[in-house]
Amino acid sequence: MIRIVCGLGNPGDEYFGTRHNLGFDIIDRLAERHKMIQAGSYRFFSFRAIDTASGMLYLIKSQTFMNRSGEAVVEALRLWNAKPDELFVISDDFNLALGSIRIRKTGSAGGHKGLASIIDSLGVSDFPRLRAGIGPLPFEGSADRDRITDFVLSPFLPEENEVVDELISRAVEAIGLVINNCFDLAISKYNSANPTPEN
Repeated sequence: MIRIVCGLGNPGDEYFGTRHNLGFDIIDRLAERHKMIQAGSYRFFSFRAIDTASGMLYLIKSQTFMNRSGEAVVEALRLWNAKPDELFVISDDFNLALGSIRIRKTGSAGGHKGLASIIDSLGVSDFPRLRAGIGPLPFEGSADRDRITDFVLSPFLPEENEVVDELISRAVEAIGLVINNCFDLAISKYNSANPTPEN
């Protein structure tokens, strides 16, 4: 059972609307969809909560910077006495085409600093996650870290906004299935509906 859904991003107005903050955007839409009004904050994250039939569900946005996301997750799990398999993480992924989502029950960081921080902090990679596509990179050479940083911290282009809005809506629908214990259905329905093959 999922008890905590964590969206990854960077705090601060200067990062609002950037590709790297797509996890925050999905959390905001999810909270709106479920009319989650109880809100609060702790050292490393802000949250909204709702009382469901199976208990409290918490949506959190890490208020550390991306490469310290693990601190927010550890604090949330300790606060609400949750286990890693009760956590669901939402991250962006430049290896996936814009508009794609990938839902997995476990996996590696795949080069994502936020996921790497969570794996390092928890000591396990066995937590489910959704990766939201923001790619492809507009240049060749995935080892060029400076250019990648500039790309993920850039805003979406105006002509991409419709695709992004649809992506967020589909991610929210998929997470709705996950938090209702329909994980395999979410994988089957939303991974297979992506416009690109499995990466």
